[in-house]
Amino acid sequence: MSSTFFDAGDLQRLDRERTLTEQAPRQLPEPDRSPVEEPIRDEPENGFDVMLDGLLAALNRRLQNE
Repeated sequence: MSSTFFDAGDLQRLDRERTLTEQAPRQLPEPDRSPVEEPIRDEPENGFDVMLDGLLAALNRRLQNE
């Protein structure tokens, strides 16, 4: 390594990281066991959401009938 790119602190950090990497045992990832929850809605349903849901339902019925 050239000293023009790294100073003494950089070399110590790299040496410490290399030592930690060599010493650390490899661990397999564990499957996610967190409970599945419904997403939290910040805003209560308003009239626009209900109207939009009705329009989408009507469109789906129309598309299924064609």
